[in-house]
Amino acid sequence: MLKHATTLTVIGFLLFFFGLVSVLLNLVGVDIFFMSWIYGLGVAFSFGLRLLMIVVGLILIYLGQTDWEREEI
Repeated sequence: MLKHATTLTVIGFLLFFFGLVSVLLNLVGVDIFFMSWIYGLGVAFSFGLRLLMIVVGLILIYLGQTDWEREEI
């Protein structure tokens, strides 16, 4: 198992949660106050960055929860 599996999982959940909440709130026209600078970079770029946060969060959760010693090749 990875040495920092819990840390990866927590970071992944935070990225996934904030990315998803940010996308959903942006549909209504609201921004999370500490992520409002992202919207200033442009609409397409900010949407892509928020989707990237969701995808990277899911990848980190998967990597943190996989037991690599029990995986077969």
